[in-house]
Amino acid sequence: MPQAAYVLHRRDYQESSLLVDLLTVNEGRVRVIAKGAKRNKNPWRAVLQAFNPLQVEYSGRHDLKTLTLAESPGTPLSLSSHYLYSGFYLNELLQRLLPQYAEVSELFLAYESALSALAKKQDIETVLRWFEWQLLQQLGHAFDWRSEAETGITLDQQAHCYFDPERGFLHENPMPDATPLDTQLVMSLEQLSQQPLVSDQVLDPAQRKLCKLIMREALAIHLGTKPLRSRELFKR
Repeated sequence: MPQAAYVLHRRDYQESSLLVDLLTVNEGRVRVIAKGAKRNKNPWRAVLQAFNPLQVEYSGRHDLKTLTLAESPGTPLSLSSHYLYSGFYLNELLQRLLPQYAEVSELFLAYESALSALAKKQDIETVLRWFEWQLLQQLGHAFDWRSEAETGITLDQQAHCYFDPERGFLHENPMPDATPLDTQLVMSLEQLSQQPLVSDQVLDPAQRKLCKLIMREALAIHLGTKPLRSRELFKR
């Protein structure tokens, strides 16, 4: 049966084929060979593009599948400038962090919501931070925005707290160079758990700055030292 999917990344494979990483609604991230997709008359050449909603089928007994169907039932989402770079950033996060064949139907819907918001030119920082949080939850690395990680008491028992990406928020300084964070501001970021992402959900400047710091630290321990190529696009 065909299932909904998006292209996360594609690259040349042999003379006429493509190696494609797909995000699928039923089986998560799947890598397939699209045989002959580079040929001019092959319809997959135009269909297998980022941000294009697809219906796909594939076959094979090993991790590398063979694509047997790829159709586009809708219109590709139109992203440009920093909205386009943001879409590439989401794709790279998923490609780097999501294990193959993980059950991610809720994350698939969150990805669609994020792409739709970017296409509508909603606030980029809010959309990216919201999706990063959905991804951390899916990977099992979420933390509590309102409770101290060690004791479980509410964070607002103290004016400041500290963030440890492996545990969450702490009242006691976990390391000499840790940055004290405003507790009330941290707790206000619980809105990132809101489902679905709504058009009037916008982080204010202070929330944006703090949330970007927290998410960078939370993702860094899983991304490793290899830099994200999509982040370089924002610097151009």
